[in-house]
Amino acid sequence: MLSQEWLLIVMEKKGRKSMSLYGMGSIPLEAQYLYRQGCELHGQERNEAAVKCLRKAVVIAPRFTTAYRELGDCLTRLGRREDAERCYGRLCGSTQGSSLNPVAAGAR
Repeated sequence: MLSQEWLLIVMEKKGRKSMSLYGMGSIPLEAQYLYRQGCELHGQERNEAAVKCLRKAVVIAPRFTTAYRELGDCLTRLGRREDAERCYGRLCGSTQGSSLNPVAAGAR
């Protein structure tokens, strides 16, 4: 299982200290709403529903890295490690994660 500690180590090695590429003020309101809804559902352990909200959020705002982190956490809890690794890869600027199609991956 991937942990947030692993993620922070990788991000520090890449020289990134921020979890988001741009501030919440520049993220569309609809993406912010979906992110918050996804976080609430994740907190209630309703991970499938959370994944749907978070996937929509990253489609609307593809550089919303905080939503990718939350999405990766939900996918990890669901045992979908490969999908989670792609989300975490987006946080690190990895080319592996850049091919993640959040809509197609949600077809499971």
